[in-house]
Amino acid sequence: MKADVSAQILVVDDSQLFADSIARRLRHVGHQVVTCADGAGARGQLGRQAFDVVVLDYHLPDAQGLELLDELLSSAPNAVFLVATGQPEVSVAVEAIRRGAEDYVQKGRDFDECLVRIERAAEIALRKPNRFARKTNLGLLGDSTPMRKLREHVDRLRGGDDRNMLILGETGTGKSKLAQAVHEAHGRGPFVEIDCTTIPATLVESELFGHERGAFSGATAAKRGRIEAAMGGTLFLDEIGELSLEVQAKLLRLIEKKEFSRVGGTHTRALPARIITATHRNLATAVAAGRFRQDLRYRLEVFVLQVPPLRDRGGDVILLASHFAAERARMDGRRTPTLSPDLKQALLRYRFPGNVRELRNMVDQATLLAEGRMELRVEDFPVLLAGPWGGGPSLQAPEALDPLAGENEPDACAAQRAVDEQQSTGTRLAEIRGRRQRDDKQAVIRALKQTGGNVAAAARRLGMSRHALSRRIAKHKLR
Repeated sequence: MKADVSAQILVVDDSQLFADSIARRLRHVGHQVVTCADGAGARGQLGRQAFDVVVLDYHLPDAQGLELLDELLSSAPNAVFLVATGQPEVSVAVEAIRRGAEDYVQKGRDFDECLVRIERAAEIALRKPNRFARKTNLGLLGDSTPMRKLREHVDRLRGGDDRNMLILGETGTGKSKLAQAVHEAHGRGPFVEIDCTTIPATLVESELFGHERGAFSGATAAKRGRIEAAMGGTLFLDEIGELSLEVQAKLLRLIEKKEFSRVGGTHTRALPARIITATHRNLATAVAAGRFRQDLRYRLEVFVLQVPPLRDRGGDVILLASHFAAERARMDGRRTPTLSPDLKQALLRYRFPGNVRELRNMVDQATLLAEGRMELRVEDFPVLLAGPWGGGPSLQAPEALDPLAGENEPDACAAQRAVDEQQSTGTRLAEIRGRRQRDDKQAVIRALKQTGGNVAAAARRLGMSRHALSRRIAKHKLR
């Protein structure tokens, strides 16, 4: 019998027989299952996607069960965890439940009982009110009032609802992430994203709609447009406000009737898909200025979502910074660093003109500057020290940055010092990146030699997934 709703399930167990058997039975009833064999694999999988249920073996080759449970509960707080134990480790199961696991399964007992317990955990996970936030991961990560309201609006959608949607928000707020999150939670079929700013003006029509043979000079064969690739799924037109008025006019029929024709063709084609558009522009202002069509605006504004700027999300900035730091640490095969109290205060005071995208880049740079230190500090974020020159309020007086600075130092001197600081940081970052690249390459070579070229064994020795090691081997051109 098929499950009513498909759950995303991660099975972490070094017994391939057990993991494959569980996965096969769960897939048979409609769930989507991913398996991995160790703690490093679990960290990697949870870093790449959100899961509803995690079945975690207590005995893993590279991690102690309860300590790993604590770590994964922290990194995936919305997942439902079950601990898999051998006989007769009931005391371990009890302690795991006390720490936050929902239930346990005993691998040496009735296999069907294991499946029943996992199915029950899936039902609990799918009934959670914040399931959408969990499935969308970064698309809606945050606990501020604006983000809670945004989640409430998105939860009103239905899986089969194909009404048009417009996402508004400043550059860097995560509009494309939100569009993909909506598709993953409520959509079906392919997700096709088109950045309207990257298509040359002379090729927009052909790229979007496709063309028939002989439609123009050089069209020696018919070509399928990118819109057609979204058949049965979701079409996302990012930064639609950048299109010319001429192209906007050609989108009217597509947006309103979900149909189009190829360039040079007369055959009308239907587009059974949800159409999501996004822009950082104020469309009312653009219409008044003659840069956007009023009739197209009305067709787009069927269901509008407003993504708040990061500066209006309060403590979400700390949550996101911690998330990015953990994500980078997993990619680098390192332990997750903490944020110092001073850094948290500085992040809360910064205005983030580049929004979430800027924060991610800042954290990536900070992890390099920290050079393996287990605490990120204000000095690892040069833009926070630069004050207004970094786009935000001055966090410290010039004297605090330089004890030798005079009390009435001219603004020009402060600005020059900020520029010098940025240039020095850039040089230091280049040196660190170069050193890390060399060290990483040597570590990979050493692990492969020690394991006789066995990629899986080398990955376990390095504490990362096999796929992650394969990417590094390709990156360093070792094969």
